[in-house]
Amino acid sequence: MRVAFCGLGRMGRAMAGNLVAVGHEVRTWNRTPGRSPPGARECPSASEAASGVEVAITMLADDAAVESVSRELFAALPSFAVHCGMSTISVQLSRLLSQEHASRGQRYVAAPVFGRPEAAEAKKLWIVPAGDGEALARCKPLFDALGQGTFPMGEAPERASLAKLCGNFVIASLIEMLGEALTLAEKGGLDPARLAEALGKIIFAGAPIASGYASRIAATQFEPAGFSMPLGLKDVSLAMKASEELRAPLPLASLVRDHFLASLAKGRQQWDWAGIAAVSREESGLPPRRG
Repeated sequence: MRVAFCGLGRMGRAMAGNLVAVGHEVRTWNRTPGRSPPGARECPSASEAASGVEVAITMLADDAAVESVSRELFAALPSFAVHCGMSTISVQLSRLLSQEHASRGQRYVAAPVFGRPEAAEAKKLWIVPAGDGEALARCKPLFDALGQGTFPMGEAPERASLAKLCGNFVIASLIEMLGEALTLAEKGGLDPARLAEALGKIIFAGAPIASGYASRIAATQFEPAGFSMPLGLKDVSLAMKASEELRAPLPLASLVRDHFLASLAKGRQQWDWAGIAAVSREESGLPPRRG
């Protein structure tokens, strides 16, 4: 399949490389050149990458970046081509992209992913797609090359974007909870690493996301970032924006958002989003990181 891939950060570059590895013809564009994986053709613009392709994938940081690239895709994609948006974006933008592509005879599928860069490299992402059935079928071989499974969310693309925001809100809340609990444990003389191991098995039954964050927070291992602090703030803020539109309060999200803001105010832009746990540590009189 002829595929354009726009956005070659730590996630996107691994994903584009996995598409090349299974035989897809991949053209890439990235704001900073020189990031294209072996076997892909690097293009100087998103427009050139998307010209004549069947599917164009975007894997970009935020709404502004996706909007900017999408304006090029509107003009460059052939009729009936699919824009597969795998970024975490607002519900409102996902809805707008669906409408804009439809007005041009194109199709939009929202297919955000769950997983850190190491999961992208190992083809172990979880994908939550939504869109027209035929467009989803066209994207299925790409999903198979990128992840370990999909959970379709219906025909309206904005539902997939909402699902991803809900999921990231849950993860951010889990980080907050673990940060508070492991701080309490350390203040009481417990070994936080030992407690994190126990909680991972007893409460989370070895679930990799929960166990992974528990061990990372116990070790105060906040660098290098697999998912950066500014992106965490962005996603929780987008969840709050969706909650306002839908009149569904998220009181915990306000606390988590404030802890992201407090972390960024201390210059922790390069930390992993698990670093919001340091806020609880500092409020309890512990240093932000152990050792």
